[in-house]
Amino acid sequence: MNFFRENILKIVIVIAILVIVIIVSVSLFSGKTISNTSYANMEENMKRAAVKYTNQNQGLLPKSEGEIKTIKLDTLVNNKKIKELKALEDENIICTGYVSISMKDKDYIYKPYLKCGKYYETKTIADYIKANEPVVTSDDGLYAYGEKLVYRGENPNNYVTLGDKIYRIIEVTEDGNLKLISTVRYDDTVTWDDRYNSETKENSGINNFSKSRLKDSLNLIYKSKYFSNDDKKMIVKHDICVGKRSKSDNSIDGVSECSVKEKDQYVSLIQVNEYMRASIDENCKSTGNPECVNYNYLSNISYLVTQTANLDNSYEIYAINYGEARATHSSDYFDVYPVIYLDKDVLYKSGNGTSESPYTLR
Repeated sequence: MNFFRENILKIVIVIAILVIVIIVSVSLFSGKTISNTSYANMEENMKRAAVKYTNQNQGLLPKSEGEIKTIKLDTLVNNKKIKELKALEDENIICTGYVSISMKDKDYIYKPYLKCGKYYETKTIADYIKANEPVVTSDDGLYAYGEKLVYRGENPNNYVTLGDKIYRIIEVTEDGNLKLISTVRYDDTVTWDDRYNSETKENSGINNFSKSRLKDSLNLIYKSKYFSNDDKKMIVKHDICVGKRSKSDNSIDGVSECSVKEKDQYVSLIQVNEYMRASIDENCKSTGNPECVNYNYLSNISYLVTQTANLDNSYEIYAINYGEARATHSSDYFDVYPVIYLDKDVLYKSGNGTSESPYTLR
């Protein structure tokens, strides 16, 4: 019997599968836009269009980190890289916008910004928080603290997802960055510093952050697999507060901590004053008050090493233990809960900041 007649059904099925595979492959690699059925899709199409346009016009790309280039939506439309975008609720409303392009680690980062009349506008995560999280003066929530917005209380809505980890937002800084602390400790313990100390005549460490083992370890953590490449695109360098404080200093305003700053750090630790500031217990008035453990979302971490050193000697640093800032030898080994700053231009995706629905980013 003829081979083809016997296997005609199998042959037809194989051919059909090959056709489907070819169609899918073509659609995946042709740069075809996705349907404009949501504003998120529109923004993704803007991003793709900008990539195609700059591939053909590479002089429009930034040449160094810190430089930001923008391409208007009109430019992409006029050059037939994308169709005109209209508000989903009213087709008579023509959307405007642009795509910003920055560089980090020799990689280009494209961020679409879209505005469709009164119906939709792309928001950064900082803008979204400011617009949707009320500033309070009591109970859990977001507090005005000078030019900063600071989360305080036992369970404020300050959860955010970055990669595969959950963070808590410490504050929205004066410059619009988000300061976060990870709820997931780094895999290895680290020493603050274990150098020989002339004051103690032993390897008890030297509590100078700028020359510490801790600074070296934090730099290595940033380069490690703890942060994915996508995470690093959202993390920015920031000046961190590494001033020392005396045991007799009961202030929680951060003046002592921020009397000295280490410039351009990707990863840091929490400061002593930030732990105290997070409590809304009225009796948490100084670093020596054990009540600071109350109504404090940071108290979920039972032993929290800080980047703050003791001004009274050259070998002690502070760790938060049961709500109190206690001086301990810098040569000890500690768990690390990394603190980072998110770029002020990181975009909001979804969520309301609760533990059930953390903020997600893009």
